[in-house]
Amino acid sequence: MQVRFFGGLSVSWGADEGAVPGRGQQALLLRLAVDAGTTVGYRALADDVWPTDAPEDPRAALQSLASRLRRTLPDGLLASVPGGYRLELSRDDIDITRFQDLVAAARAENDPGRAREALALWTGDPWIPHDGFDWLVRDLWQDRGHAERLAAATPTPAPQAPVVPAAITGLVGRADELDAIRDRLTTDRLVTVIGPGGAGKTTLALETVRATADALVVELAPAATGEVWAAIAGAVGHGIRLNESAPSAPTSPRYRVIEAVAGRDVVIVLDNCEHVIREAAEVAQTLLLSTPGLRILATSREPLGVIGEAFVDLGPLPALDADELFARRVRSARGIPPAPDERETAARIVQRLDGLPLAIELAAARARTLTLAEIDAGLSDRFALLAHGPRLSPDRHRTLRALIDWSWDTLTDPERVALRASSVFPDGIGSGDAAAIAEAFGVDATVFDALVDRSLLVRRDGRFRLLETVREYGLDRLRAEGAETEYRERAADVLTVLAAEQERTMRGPGLPAGLAWFDANEENVSSALRTRAASPDRRPGRRLLRALLWAWAVRERMEELRPALAQFSDPDAPLDDEPAVVVEALALFSASFPEPGRTATFDGGEFAARRAELVEAARRYPSEVTVLVGPLFGFVESVREAAASGLEEPWRIDVSDDEIEAAPPWSRAMLHVVRAGAAVNAGETATLGVESEKAVRLFSEVGDPWGTGISSQLWSEWLMLDGRLEEALEVTDRGLEVVSGLTSVSDLLQLRAQAVGILLRLGRLEEARARVDDMGDIAETDGSVRALSQARMAATQVEIAAGDGAAALRQSESIPLEPGFPEQLTAWAGAQRAEALLLLDRPDEARAALREAVPLAVRSHDHPVVASVLVAVAGWNAAVGRADLARETLARAATVRGATDEREPFWRWVEERLGGPPASAPGIPPALLGEVDADVLLALLD
Repeated sequence: MQVRFFGGLSVSWGADEGAVPGRGQQALLLRLAVDAGTTVGYRALADDVWPTDAPEDPRAALQSLASRLRRTLPDGLLASVPGGYRLELSRDDIDITRFQDLVAAARAENDPGRAREALALWTGDPWIPHDGFDWLVRDLWQDRGHAERLAAATPTPAPQAPVVPAAITGLVGRADELDAIRDRLTTDRLVTVIGPGGAGKTTLALETVRATADALVVELAPAATGEVWAAIAGAVGHGIRLNESAPSAPTSPRYRVIEAVAGRDVVIVLDNCEHVIREAAEVAQTLLLSTPGLRILATSREPLGVIGEAFVDLGPLPALDADELFARRVRSARGIPPAPDERETAARIVQRLDGLPLAIELAAARARTLTLAEIDAGLSDRFALLAHGPRLSPDRHRTLRALIDWSWDTLTDPERVALRASSVFPDGIGSGDAAAIAEAFGVDATVFDALVDRSLLVRRDGRFRLLETVREYGLDRLRAEGAETEYRERAADVLTVLAAEQERTMRGPGLPAGLAWFDANEENVSSALRTRAASPDRRPGRRLLRALLWAWAVRERMEELRPALAQFSDPDAPLDDEPAVVVEALALFSASFPEPGRTATFDGGEFAARRAELVEAARRYPSEVTVLVGPLFGFVESVREAAASGLEEPWRIDVSDDEIEAAPPWSRAMLHVVRAGAAVNAGETATLGVESEKAVRLFSEVGDPWGTGISSQLWSEWLMLDGRLEEALEVTDRGLEVVSGLTSVSDLLQLRAQAVGILLRLGRLEEARARVDDMGDIAETDGSVRALSQARMAATQVEIAAGDGAAALRQSESIPLEPGFPEQLTAWAGAQRAEALLLLDRPDEARAALREAVPLAVRSHDHPVVASVLVAVAGWNAAVGRADLARETLARAATVRGATDEREPFWRWVEERLGGPPASAPGIPPALLGEVDADVLLALLD
């Protein structure tokens, strides 16, 4: 068969001559003829057959054209092959390709005869079906010029300037990355721009070579395996001309390319290498080795892996640039950019799309028919929302799903498992946990690094993370396969093991690292708990909760602990392992102290029976935590007995010295802390000193910073009451240093408030004020009601010490007390308000505040707070001229507290009103002075 294009289209075979009807079939025939004998990819065919108005589905349209063209040609000439089509003809059977080969051979051998033979084939101007083939006409005319100059022995002109597609829209951001690419190309011969799909790699590569003197752009997306050389050869026809001094005529795409670039300082852009990565790497290496002046700029979702390869990583757009891109594209879609009241929504959309330029463009395009609020809401199913892109965009960029499908199709089975597994870890996967997690999902840990290389995972700050869009894609895959529950349960299993390993190290020097692990995996753990909650079997959930308990306790996460205990505890379940004992014991403990407004749901008999079961089970499964079960239930019993008798007695801990000595070192230290806490509450200062000192020493020996900080607070309390204020301040500050960054903000502020109180007793007012300012900053950052209350109560304390009643009252009135707030804090705040009012000589209002504070303090069973309220009551009595009752009340405060806190600022204020230190209350037995009864104490205000 012979095909002629010079002077018009003609197709003949033997004595027969055929006609090819329709411009579409003619264009397809011409494009296949240009690369006869070579597979031409779908994309390359579509670009030339429909250069300006591609059909909605180019591949289907090509199949239709090929089917019709096949019927007009002899059998077997038009082959359908993976990735495209091939015309099974020799280049000698087609006049334009024979012409090109003759000219190339003539130039290689400086042969005027072959040049004239080539010119003889030129029987008329080249025929083309439309202007989209003007590049071919230009190539043929240039070859004719070469042939004519050879025939006439004329010199060769300079090569034609490269053709790089013009930019349709301006580049937004990426200035640093663009500079980095240009800089790398001055020092490295192979530079690969790596990033996830839709990051803008192609845009930056084209922007780079627009300023290059000699460049060739090769689009590899349509190329299948085995077609990279052919794709470059096809691009050669569009750009770089064959070298004048080529030693031989090119006989294959590989040789055509090598000879076309020989001797040139050219930059070749290999765009979208990821799906033919090995072949692209081999081609790049061959080109670099064969042509010293050649440089390659590749774009890929993973490295080529060639020696000497330099990289420019392209991640999400920075926030400001991403916002600007979205605003511009919204303006293009609907005529106006986001309004001021839409900017927060716009920023949220951009953030949820990970700052990926293509995803942002797809979302902004929806602004033509949707409000930004509707787009934001629609991102809950982002793949449905962003399912329509520009008609002429490549298939892989037309929808958000197609963008990631393109990467998914290149993954191995283990990589696909790892991507889906990563999607059920919202916090990502720590590098130290990767091996365990990989084993749980039946893959090797190196697969996570492979996904990093493929730009699907990001490795940052020691963690493997998925962009949110890729994570949603993985979850979508799991749902479609019906495998989401299985993967989430596997994740919960391995997180339980990992959390338990961390928890075992946290009652000692491993606490900071353990807390850091739990902080980094907070959403992972929450997701695992939700998975366990959905299961009818509570046992796995109890094991996970047991592993979380200590981290939650240190951070005072009580608002999460109560519902979790209610969710996973089961009083009917067997107590057959340590996690079950701990969780069930804490559930009973929690139920014994219900939230404000609720009452306990069991009677004394039920409590006693369950307590006995748990104490016995704790002996069967001994641990640092279960050893505390008995003493803690003894505390609960003391509170229950006091409540049943109607006596407002302090709580106590019944644990013998022998029991303490038999416990592990950390548990011994904790039991000494509990004893010290009971002593400070009962006004037993001698016991407080002994027990707190032992706790500090033991916690220091085991290396537990949290325990050291908590016990230091108690020891400092004793030193303060003993009048050793400088030592107390030193111990408090040392405790602050130890627990900083570990404990809850509330614990931290409590220690800081204690330091403020000590400074005020030392008379160092300005130092105390500076520390209160720091507390205010911490509380404002935290934002919780409790933190703000603690900071403002400390500020009120400072103003009272300064004698500024107006400032103290302003601070007191800013304390954000809410219903359900701890009664002891509400009582103390009321006492402070009363003190401020007394400084302002407003005793009636002070009395009203104290009548509210006294019952709250008594009900709280917090005797240090009761003592503080009594000091304020003494101040009221002194202010209204009832000196004897003021002295009695101060004596009661000292008895309840267990010491005379005479350096406390308001205590001094009362003494000044009384004309000196008070004598003991005459006629009142010491036992009655320590009575904590609301009616008795309220009578002091009558």
